[in-house]
Amino acid sequence: MQPSHASSPRSAGPVTGPGAGAVLESNRLRADPAPWWMPPSTAVLAGVIAYVLADDRLLRLVVPFALAALVWGAAAGWRRLRPLTFWRLSASGLQQLRGGRVRVTHPFSREQPLTLLVPDLEVLAPAEYGATKVGRLCSMGVEDMALAMFPFHLTARRLGAPVRIVDRQGAASGAAVHWETVFARREAALLSAAAEGPLPAAQESAVELSRAEPGLRARQYGRRLAALACGATALLVAAVGDGPTAVPGRVALINALGVTVVVLAAGYLVRLAGNRPARWTVTPERITAFDPVFGSTDLAAERIAGLVAQPLSAPGTGGGGAEPAALLQIYGHDLALLGTAHTGRIPAEELFAVLRSRGYRVIEDGPRSRAYDLRPGFLPHQIAPDAVLAVTAEYLRWEGAGAEIRVQRADIGAMEINTRHGHPWLRLRGKDGTEQLDAPLSALRISRTELRDRARAFGYPLTDPEHDAYQTAAYASLAAGVVQDRPAVTAGTTAEPVVLDMPWTTRKWYYIAGAVLMVVVVGVVGFKMRYLSGDMSWLLWGLPAAAAAGALLGGLYDLRRPGLALGPDGIRLASRGGSGRTRWEYPRTAIGGIGVDTHEEGQEALFVWSPTGQVIRKESFDLPDTDQLRQACESAGLPFGRPDPGRWGPPPEI
Repeated sequence: MQPSHASSPRSAGPVTGPGAGAVLESNRLRADPAPWWMPPSTAVLAGVIAYVLADDRLLRLVVPFALAALVWGAAAGWRRLRPLTFWRLSASGLQQLRGGRVRVTHPFSREQPLTLLVPDLEVLAPAEYGATKVGRLCSMGVEDMALAMFPFHLTARRLGAPVRIVDRQGAASGAAVHWETVFARREAALLSAAAEGPLPAAQESAVELSRAEPGLRARQYGRRLAALACGATALLVAAVGDGPTAVPGRVALINALGVTVVVLAAGYLVRLAGNRPARWTVTPERITAFDPVFGSTDLAAERIAGLVAQPLSAPGTGGGGAEPAALLQIYGHDLALLGTAHTGRIPAEELFAVLRSRGYRVIEDGPRSRAYDLRPGFLPHQIAPDAVLAVTAEYLRWEGAGAEIRVQRADIGAMEINTRHGHPWLRLRGKDGTEQLDAPLSALRISRTELRDRARAFGYPLTDPEHDAYQTAAYASLAAGVVQDRPAVTAGTTAEPVVLDMPWTTRKWYYIAGAVLMVVVVGVVGFKMRYLSGDMSWLLWGLPAAAAAGALLGGLYDLRRPGLALGPDGIRLASRGGSGRTRWEYPRTAIGGIGVDTHEEGQEALFVWSPTGQVIRKESFDLPDTDQLRQACESAGLPFGRPDPGRWGPPPEI
């Protein structure tokens, strides 16, 4: 797929003047792998052909699938070879081009400018008598003329012929003035950004933002693969049951339905594979983005003067939706539009904060709010992902490059630190007792000791009962002369972790379950096929073959079995024997003990306890061998067994 540089500037020929070379073209959108109607229409066509050719056992399969592949290939070729129709705004006028040739030209000048009617976004070009309707703009720049409002307005100003924005007759007045004011502010901000240059980068590291939603996409793939398997099963039933005693009409119908389902599922698989989620990679040197609307964007930082944010839910834009998404129009130092990108499912505020922290100027219509109301369940890193909690004499503050959140000391009624699942949490209550904040200290980026000491030094109403109890026990033990022989906590090391595989007593059930499942499926299919043909002798070899196939599927699942990785830095459970995707993990500071114990239902399970004795993980399915787990804990320096309630230790810091 070719990168899509939306509305990229191009040479306009020998044009002189202050706006020489100012050109704006329609957005080159990312090619859709297939429209929504292609999979069902192709599937119906293939099913009809399979039903017509039901007499030939080979042609009823080869011809429908070959025809479906030919249709998809022809559609892909047509998308690449068809002549593109787009619009171009330059010193030569507003032109419509098809296949590189100019079809229509609408000249304009300062005396006879283009006119934009709002809120319909209709473009009117001057004519000999009055004005003629040319087309419509779009807030996103993807429909009609595929031109966005602000780039169109800005390019016309650079050409020396500003667009007249007027209210449509019969519409509520005021929209034209609103957009003129917004566009003037954006242009002034871009001029200032181009003159001042880039901001100093507060963060030098690269950040990759994505909302891939692996669970959602896995379910989508799973449903389509299940439909594909059902279609293939129907084709197998039709092939096996097509004997001398079979009913021709039933066999033809089953074969046609199988072909339809297979082609339909394959088509939707192609569409799903082509619709990748948005992904942004931001560094102080470069921005690389991919979104399902505009495709790929790859721009160096020295070419970028500013990024103009266009919220899609803004009223009066002629489009947009309710999702908190936005467009980012990227401009160069000559105010030329370099590209357009969509935030996708990535929260816009989070992306804007990351861009600002890497030295990019993000221009928004309204002034950036530096104060946010706290609400139950609120996490400050949702607004300021790079912020750190700071405690001052007047307020609590989360300050980052993108936003600042402050809570005045007079509004704080109580601050509580408690441990949940091995991690410290901060609960903030107002004067009336309502909960305003409940978040882990790891998200607030502050340690327990630092928060407690600074809050108490400034007189905040903070309580930390677990730490107070620990100090009381420590002083009492020192007074009594008791010294505990607690094992030392080793620091993080680069040593290879110990990987525990699941024992054969657990793995054998994968093979047994797969074989039994396939035998049941084949038996039910054979019982139903007696209506197609009276011969069921094929079950003599079909059932053993099904058992072997089921055992093979169990073996494939066994290759992806999870494994426990234990090291000096903690414990984690990952697929593919401990080397694949991590399902869960806990650091060494959060672990008080690891072991296999019996829970309330009388079954054994893997337990991970916190230093205070709380259960932070219970795993009943992926159960390792107890002796191997003990040896692995000893090798990794992790505590084995339930923590002793008689022992005490400091609460976790982070």
